[in-house]
Amino acid sequence: MRTVECKIRVRYSEVGRQGYAHHAHYLNWFDAALEEIIRVCGSSYKEIEDLGYSFAPISDTCKYHNPAGYNDELTVRVSVADLSSVKVSFTYEIIREADAKLVATGQTDHVFVDKNFRPYSMRRVMPRMYAMLENMMQENKKES
Repeated sequence: MRTVECKIRVRYSEVGRQGYAHHAHYLNWFDAALEEIIRVCGSSYKEIEDLGYSFAPISDTCKYHNPAGYNDELTVRVSVADLSSVKVSFTYEIIREADAKLVATGQTDHVFVDKNFRPYSMRRVMPRMYAMLENMMQENKKES
């Protein structure tokens, strides 16, 4: 498995007067896909936090290609771009289902930290999730 997909429908509360989604919501859609990739790896934000850890975001980017409008069905694809024992980078594509147009692309970078925000080894705390993320990344690199 190289990518994980998440389906989103643009809600009325996410659009402005012009009828297009406000740019602030794109990172929320990236985050929904990030939750899905964690779920596919057999975990959840809640489980990670209950263990005393989290994925602290350290950077994000989003490039807008075509607008998303009210009630558009979108597919958010997330892939593992890079991984170390404490840092992971995810890349995203948002595709409008009606016409398969690329709506946005982006990347988020996260550090796996303990409750005191000190970097900690994801490989040590969550070896299964780390192995699955590593496998996804390696499959992506084979495709390149």
